[in-house]
Amino acid sequence: EDLKGKIDLDEKGYIIADNEMKTNIDGVFAAGDIVAGSLKQIVTAASSGAIAGTSAIKYINSKK
Repeated sequence: EDLKGKIDLDEKGYIIADNEMKTNIDGVFAAGDIVAGSLKQIVTAASSGAIAGTSAIKYINSKK
């Protein structure tokens, strides 16, 4: 499904996320090749995935 209009995208259609991989939607995180500015390499995808996972855990714990 098209993400346009649902989540902030850059001019090339990549998801915009901050350094904690948070998007403009509360509780939604992005990682890997779908993120704007990503190097598009396995090592950076794994790294951003780890960051997104950690951020998601912090988010979930903050809602308890």
